[in-house]
Amino acid sequence: MKIRIIFWIVAISTFIQALPLYLSMLSKEFKLMLIGDVFGENPSSDAIVMFDQFALVVGLLALGYSFICIGATQFKGLVELRRISFLLFVFSGFFALPDLISVTQGNPTAPLPVIILGLVNMALLYYAHKKGVF
Repeated sequence: MKIRIIFWIVAISTFIQALPLYLSMLSKEFKLMLIGDVFGENPSSDAIVMFDQFALVVGLLALGYSFICIGATQFKGLVELRRISFLLFVFSGFFALPDLISVTQGNPTAPLPVIILGLVNMALLYYAHKKGVF
């Protein structure tokens, strides 16, 4: 599979992963539903402020990561593309790690499709690093 196509898939997938955070910024009901999973039916105002900051920071990080993946398609050499694939793989791993740790500890996590998309991104980027073509 071509590395540039993998980068586009990962960029779109990362945007989709962060979609619940973007929706929570636009919809108060959706935000309260996400907060309710962790803080219960009546979250405190501090919990809402904390979630707003979390959604903003993680949402913007995901958006920035998507644009980095898109920008990485402009590199010309196979060696460079594979090296960038590995670096993006590592970043994806650290992005997915908190949810994986929470799952193993039985704590609340992101929705399962979000976790699966993160693992698929990691697998695609690792494949691109090892066997991706120009």
